[in-house]
Amino acid sequence: MLNLRKPVGREKIKGIIIYACLLVLISTIIGIHFLDVNVTDIEIADQGTYKIVTAKGTVSVSPSNILRIERTYTKAAITGIPVELDKIYTDKGFIYFTSLNSYAEAGQAMANSVDYNGLASWLRPNTTIRTVQPYAYAIGTPKSYVPVIFLLMFFQYLSLIIGAITLFVLISPIRRCKDSYENNNNLTPETDFRTAEEQQFGVAAK
Repeated sequence: MLNLRKPVGREKIKGIIIYACLLVLISTIIGIHFLDVNVTDIEIADQGTYKIVTAKGTVSVSPSNILRIERTYTKAAITGIPVELDKIYTDKGFIYFTSLNSYAEAGQAMANSVDYNGLASWLRPNTTIRTVQPYAYAIGTPKSYVPVIFLLMFFQYLSLIIGAITLFVLISPIRRCKDSYENNNNLTPETDFRTAEEQQFGVAAK
């Protein structure tokens, strides 16, 4: 009985950890979505400068501000029309748009101003992904929001890691316990049969 009660308590604790991780994950997703800043338009200004119009104001971006470009291609869910997804990282935040947006032409022109070959992934020379990571927030985000966004992202990744490890640890002992339980059940009738045979043999011997 003692051996059966201990695993149940541990499983409850692991279940609580998983639910807590899910709660933290959902909370961080809602928080990041709430702090996100949407781009409403991209305008081509003079001297190769682009004005990014956001819900928090206008940000000017020049080709020298662009650090990284990511291009992916997919199809629309309903119509099946090919869609290009572009993400441009600058030292003022990133810009995300699709070929279906009204300002897609201006956004693609901004990307092509530094990436002349239209590569799927472009990185400015003498720049690494680590140097781009500090700018992984939407352009136009107020500076006071940036630390909060990175804190939410940290808790989001942490909850995913802890939840995944806990779920793996939770599932593995259950499988081992089930296997051992089935093996014990398979061995029990045989043991009982042998015991009965031994008893009958002992009675016959007497």
